[in-house]
Amino acid sequence: MNLSKVIQTLHNTFSIADESPNVDQHQIQLNPMDSLITVMNKLQDIFSTTDRSQNIDLPQIVVVGSQSSGKSSVLESLVGKSFLPRGTGIVTRTPLVLHLINPTTIKTENLRSPHLKDWATFHHKPNMIFYDFNKVRKEIEERTIELAGDKKNITNKPIVVNIYSRHLYNLSFVDLPGLTQIAVQDQPKNIKQQIEKLNLHYISNPNSIILAVVAANVDIACSESLLIAKSVDPDGDRTIAVVTKIDIMDAGTDATDCLSGKIIPVKLGIVGVINRSQKDVNKNKSIEQSREEEKKFFQERYANIADKHGTGVLGKRLQCLLIKKIKETFPDLKRQLYDQNMHYGALVKQFKEFTDNYDQSLLDLIMKTAIGYKACLDGQINNTSMMSLKSGARIACYFKSNFKKEIEDIDPLYGLSSDVIINVIQNASGTNMGVFMPTQAFNHLVKNQLRLMEAPSLNCVTFVYEVLISNIYNLDDDLSRELQRYPKLLEKIREVLLDLLNQYKPKTLESVSKLIRCQEAYINTSHPDFIEAVTESDEYRKLFIRVHKGSIPKTVPLGYEYLSNVSLIKGDKNVFSEFVNTEEFVLESRAEMLTLFIECYFKVIRKIIQDSVPKTIIRIRE
Repeated sequence: MNLSKVIQTLHNTFSIADESPNVDQHQIQLNPMDSLITVMNKLQDIFSTTDRSQNIDLPQIVVVGSQSSGKSSVLESLVGKSFLPRGTGIVTRTPLVLHLINPTTIKTENLRSPHLKDWATFHHKPNMIFYDFNKVRKEIEERTIELAGDKKNITNKPIVVNIYSRHLYNLSFVDLPGLTQIAVQDQPKNIKQQIEKLNLHYISNPNSIILAVVAANVDIACSESLLIAKSVDPDGDRTIAVVTKIDIMDAGTDATDCLSGKIIPVKLGIVGVINRSQKDVNKNKSIEQSREEEKKFFQERYANIADKHGTGVLGKRLQCLLIKKIKETFPDLKRQLYDQNMHYGALVKQFKEFTDNYDQSLLDLIMKTAIGYKACLDGQINNTSMMSLKSGARIACYFKSNFKKEIEDIDPLYGLSSDVIINVIQNASGTNMGVFMPTQAFNHLVKNQLRLMEAPSLNCVTFVYEVLISNIYNLDDDLSRELQRYPKLLEKIREVLLDLLNQYKPKTLESVSKLIRCQEAYINTSHPDFIEAVTESDEYRKLFIRVHKGSIPKTVPLGYEYLSNVSLIKGDKNVFSEFVNTEEFVLESRAEMLTLFIECYFKVIRKIIQDSVPKTIIRIRE
C-alpha cells in the first residue's frame, strides 16, 4: 500500500466514523473504527521497511516493564495464545511489534469463515502462514538470534508479527526488552543503559500510549516501568498501568487502593489482571481456563470493582484508547503523510526522468560531482560559505600557518651539543688533524639535521589527504541532496574517489620524502643565500676578531670564499694558520664555525622546503 492509498483510506474511514456514535472507554465498535488500526498497522509496516519511521510519530501502544513484571503473560492473555519465548534473564531482545487482527474486519470473504483457524504471519516471511503457535514462538526465537546475535545483546531492529483470530480486538503493540538493573551471564556491562535507551526511544513518541506493567507484590513506588514512563510523561497523560501478580501478594495485603488509582498517578486508567503462573504454563493450563479463573478471582476478592478489571476489560480499554489517539492525531498525521507523498512522488518523477535518459543523466551527475568536488578545493561561494572553511581554504591555511610554523619551530641544532660537534670533527679528521675543517664533518651533521624536516612535511601530506577524504562526504548541499537519491551511485562515486586518493597518497608521500633526500644528496655550499647568511652573521664577524687578534674591518671582505674543504681562505692563506693558541682553541673555533655553517645552511633549505612541499602536493593533486 502506497502513501496515497493510506491517506485515502484514512480519509474515508474518518468520514464514516464521524457519522457513527462516539466511542467511550468501555464500549467497543468493530466497524468502521477497527479499520483505523488496520491502516496504522500498514503504516507501521511501510515505515519499518523504508526506515522512515523517525519522520512521523505514529500512534501506537508501547509496552514497558521489568523482566519479572509478567509483561509477556499480559500480552499472551490479550492474544489468547501462548506464543512468546520464555526463560530466565533477558528473553525479549528486539522490539516485538504485534498486530492483533480480527479477520472478520478484513474485506476478504474467505477469511470470514467461522471454521477458519487462528494463524500468524511475520513481516520478514510474508508468504508463510503459521497455524501452530509453538512454531510462532520458535520463529521469534530464531529471528531474534538473526537480528541480535546468539549472546544476550539487544537490537533496535523490530520483529513484526500479525496474529489473526476471530476472538481478538484489533490492536497493535510494541513489546520492548524488559528493564533490568544489572548485567548477568553474557550480557554487556552497559545492558541497563542499552535497554533504557531503546525503551525511551519508543515512549518518547508523543503519540504513543505507554502501557506500564507493574507487579503488585513489589514496592509500586519503585516500579521501573512507572519511573521510565514518568521521565517522558510526568503527568501521566498518556500512561495506562496494568497491575499483575495481585493473586500472589503477601497474606493480609489488599490491592484496592492501587486498583482504584489512589497510588499510581496515571490518567488513562489502571487495570488489574491475573496471569498464568509458570506452574500453570508447565501444566499446560489453557489461557481460556486462566481467563475464567481471573474473572472468578476479581468477583470474589474485589467485587465492587471487578467489572473494571481483567484481561477482557484491558483489551477493550486499549482499543478505545488507541482509536481515540488516532482520531486526535489524524489531522497532523494526514498532513505529514500528504507532504511525504508529495515529496517522494516528486522523487519518483525524477527517478523516472533519470532512467528514461539513463546514460546522459548518469554522465551529467558524475560531471556535477567532479565539478563540485573540485570547486570545494579551488574556491566557491554559496549559502554555507560564511559558516565554515571549505576544503581548499583549510588546506591553504594549513600550508601558510600550521606547516610553516612546524618547520620554523625546528631547532637547526636540535640534538647537537658542542661535544658532539667536536667529536665529529675529530673523527672526520682521523690522524690528519690540520688547519682545514673536514668537509665530511659538515656534510654528515647537516644531513642529519635536514631529516628533521621530513616528519612535518609528511604530516602535511596526511592532513591534505584527510581533508580530501572529508571533502567526499561534504559536497555542496544541493549536490549532496541530489546524490542521496541514488545511494548506490553515491557509494560507487565515493568508492572511486577513495581509491584514487589511496593511490595518490603513497606517491605524494614518496615525492615529498624525495625533496628531503635530494637536499641531503647534494649539499650546495656555493648557494648565495648560504654564503650571505654566513658572512653577514655576527658570529662570523666575531671569528675575524679572534683570528686576526685585532679589530674587525668595517665590512667583511666579500672576496672570502667558502670552498669544498669548508675553510675560509684569503688568497693562499687559511685563516686558521694565524691562530697562535693551543690545539684546543683551534678545535673549539672550528666547532663554533661548523655550528654557524649548519645553522645557516639549515635555514636556507628550510625556506626551500616550505615552498616546495605545498607545490609538490598540489602538483600531484592536479
